[in-house]
Amino acid sequence: MKSLAIEREFGSGGRDIGKRVAQLAGIPYYDGQMLIKEAEAKGVPLDLLEEYDEQKTGSILYNIALFANYNQDMNQSKIYEVCCGIQDTIRDLEMQGPAVFIGRCSTEILRGTPDVLRAYIYSSEEEKKIQRIVRTERVTEEEARKLMAKKDRQRSAYFKFWTRKKWEDRRNYDMELNTAELPPELCAEIFLAAMQA
Repeated sequence: MKSLAIEREFGSGGRDIGKRVAQLAGIPYYDGQMLIKEAEAKGVPLDLLEEYDEQKTGSILYNIALFANYNQDMNQSKIYEVCCGIQDTIRDLEMQGPAVFIGRCSTEILRGTPDVLRAYIYSSEEEKKIQRIVRTERVTEEEARKLMAKKDRQRSAYFKFWTRKKWEDRRNYDMELNTAELPPELCAEIFLAAMQA
């Protein structure tokens, strides 16, 4: 069985699909917070993450990408050390056996790795994403629109900073699924079939 690395638009349901695939396949699931914990357990110095998280932009790793981009003092090397440690953690976890990885440039980190399916999940209907965000985040429609724009902007900037590629460019992925047309259950089944092919 192949591993699955997913990048996804906010509100597309990508996280739930990834969890469903991991459950159906009986393999581990790693999102951003789990990857950070794994990296910390392997000795990656994460104290800088907490220090910089005072900006509260909503994504610790996005914060440090911005910090690394604009800060040219000695802390920059620490930030790269943290991010390289998280990248090494993703590679190490994948070497242990098939798993599902959500975000954190895992599609690029695992590019060229045998038996890894790289996917992008999106929704062509903004209203469906808004309604999903309203349900999952318990916010108003107006707040959902702002949150969606902010999260996708952060994900795109983070991806571009670390990979020098456009996040939404289909050439980065082996598969793309549109959750405006396909229900999450079917998406999970499609991924699972592709992982077993």
